[in-house]
Amino acid sequence: METEVLYLDGDIAVVSKPAMLMVEPDKLGHPNLQDWGEYQWGGKTWAVHRLDRPTSGLLVIARKKYACTHLMKQFESRKVKKRYQFKTHKELPTGSWNWEDYLKKDNLKFKSLVVNDGEGQRASLRGVRIDDYSAEVELFTGRYHQIRAQASFRGYPILGDVFYGGDPWDQPGVALHASHLSFLHPKTNEEMSFDSLSTRF
Repeated sequence: METEVLYLDGDIAVVSKPAMLMVEPDKLGHPNLQDWGEYQWGGKTWAVHRLDRPTSGLLVIARKKYACTHLMKQFESRKVKKRYQFKTHKELPTGSWNWEDYLKKDNLKFKSLVVNDGEGQRASLRGVRIDDYSAEVELFTGRYHQIRAQASFRGYPILGDVFYGGDPWDQPGVALHASHLSFLHPKTNEEMSFDSLSTRF
């Protein structure tokens, strides 16, 4: 699976990242989306937000410094809308549901733990079942490994996410896909909305 470009102009790009591609460069020189963009389009690029390496889906990349600043302010003020789809091996609750927890990052194990109120950061999302084993969720907070940790805590670990108790599967990464992204264009202020339904599930 290759990186798919859904939108491109002189200020931004919107792409669908494949699972197991890093977003930013690391000290080990792994392939990453930011370097890929600079090679494809020339000039500097900035990763405005992140997806975990094993997660696939939509990202907006800034191609101008002012665009990066503008978009980061939208993320900080929660004006950007993001939805994800995931698949588990346990049957999900029917209808829609809200998950409210407090998460604490374990820096030694590189994972998030659900803790008591006051011991971590609030994590909130709303989900709706698509079918017995798939759901769509909307994030209201952006915590480290939030969906993966909250789903695992409730007994619905994501398929392929053995790190959080999920069953192995035959696809790269985990069955978590950033399927919707909407924001305001940093130059025109036009509302931009994108959907990318995963074919991996």
